[in-house]
Amino acid sequence: MYLSYVGIRVRDPPRTAEFYYDVFGLEPIDPAELAAWKPSEPAAILLRDKVSGQRLELNYYPPGNPYAVPYRPGEELDHVAFRVDDLDEVLRRLAARGVQPEKMAHYAGPISEGKRLRMAYVRDPDGIQLELFQSTGTKKPRFTPNDY
Repeated sequence: MYLSYVGIRVRDPPRTAEFYYDVFGLEPIDPAELAAWKPSEPAAILLRDKVSGQRLELNYYPPGNPYAVPYRPGEELDHVAFRVDDLDEVLRRLAARGVQPEKMAHYAGPISEGKRLRMAYVRDPDGIQLELFQSTGTKKPRFTPNDY
């Protein structure tokens, strides 16, 4: 068994796909699906990280669809985590898009620094919380994409 993908509900698939491509390099598995997206039709568009192979599914439900309930950021999804090579560089790319790290109640500042990890939390265009973490020590973090 393995985790196949994480699905998140979005309001504008092209806008969200562009965000995940620009910041994290996730590419549509089938670009034609994204190009053919119509706001009047449901969509499930898969993005893939070319390094780890992990997938993120962007789910869209038009008005009138039984799954098109009022949008509530997160909808029980806690967060999606990305291991990054250079946290500062990713935060610079996010800042250029107007996205700043959030101060989390259980951390001293918007960037948490530990012996093995540096981490920050941000939100995507639909309010989904994203954890960004970078290894800092000689030991690998307990869970990494290369472990699977």
